[in-house]
Amino acid sequence: MLKSKTRYRIVLESNRIQKDWDALGQEFPERMRECKSFLRNNPEDRTQAVGKLKKLTGMYREKGILQYDITKDDARVIYRVNKRENTVIIKYAGHHPNW
Repeated sequence: MLKSKTRYRIVLESNRIQKDWDALGQEFPERMRECKSFLRNNPEDRTQAVGKLKKLTGMYREKGILQYDITKDDARVIYRVNKRENTVIIKYAGHHPNW
């Protein structure tokens, strides 16, 4: 499968998410670099994130909500891709929420 040549811009949905995004970067610097690279280049390509990427259901039934696992058990980034504007909108970044 060919890599997408489109580069996506990462947009954080709120100031709170910015704080949590930065905290993940401090706690898991290498894994967050990998995540950012993935989101900028192939945000929907499961072959590039085997075991890390899944499509969410349940309360996130909204079409196209994805989760990228920073760690296997706890830290994650939840996002939606806007192909028309070449953006990845981060809806949540942090440890597993208690919803």
